[in-house]
Amino acid sequence: MKATVLQQFGDPEQLIIEDKPKPVPGDKQVLLRVKSIGINPVDTKVRNGSNKIAQDLNIPTIIGWDASGVVAACGKEVTDFKKGDPVFGCIGFPGAGGAYAEYALADEGDIATKPDNISFRKAAALPIVGLTAYQSIHEHLAVQPNQQVLIQAAAGGVGHLSVQFAKQAGAYVIGTASAGNRNFLLGLGADEVIDYKNEDFEDHLSNLDAVQDAMGGDVLYRSIKCTREGGKVVCLPSYTKDDPKAIELANQEGVDLEWIMMRASKKHLQEIVRLMSSGQITVNIDHIFSFEEIPKAHRAVETHSTRGKVVVEIAD
Repeated sequence: MKATVLQQFGDPEQLIIEDKPKPVPGDKQVLLRVKSIGINPVDTKVRNGSNKIAQDLNIPTIIGWDASGVVAACGKEVTDFKKGDPVFGCIGFPGAGGAYAEYALADEGDIATKPDNISFRKAAALPIVGLTAYQSIHEHLAVQPNQQVLIQAAAGGVGHLSVQFAKQAGAYVIGTASAGNRNFLLGLGADEVIDYKNEDFEDHLSNLDAVQDAMGGDVLYRSIKCTREGGKVVCLPSYTKDDPKAIELANQEGVDLEWIMMRASKKHLQEIVRLMSSGQITVNIDHIFSFEEIPKAHRAVETHSTRGKVVVEIAD
């Protein structure tokens, strides 16, 4: 099979296509014939060695964690899937992954059936961002009706889904984004959009019930100051975890601060895809690249200006 292999930590050109043996599923694993791959910010950070996942990888290796495809083979203890089933989900997260290949292994509990009315490309765009957004809004922030919720970087992969989940929960949703994404976010249900390039969000906001921060650093500090006593802030970037200044500030303000890590969940994937299949949420795909263009896909994600997700398709 063809696979894009990370040769060493560094720039996107370290991702090189090679011929590799087709993997064999374990007892509780499924072998996917991959159709589409979702590219996430975590992919680029693992590639350059800055994410903690990179510390445990044996290079060279195949990375990638979002995939959709067709079941090509099942382990002997797999009960939920059979050969030919269309599926999507997480590939080996938070380990090396393996989605950047024509065939990839997934644990049975980390994937779900793809509905017929959702394309392989949209299904591949969902797993990491969908699970992160869903768990952030519904579990960690526990958003309730009529709460004021701020979503930082609201037009990004996680952000634009978080806007939709928070709105479904009945919240008043504020998003930060560039001016060009204002109508996009209002169309997803945001009640208010603040242009972060020309406005300081803290000049407009106070006593927030909940904040999802995608930046860390100064943005996180300012977000904490806008949150009411007893309110909640979740921070997504793992490299900012346990920032002592943020922790001290949260303690001073009486704010519940938490760094979160997405976990694979078939149950949550099923709920997310149910909402999508019924038209209650959508995932936006900013750009589609070919399998040979995975380095270009990484560069696109690293611009931090994509609207929603970047996806790679593997030609049949």
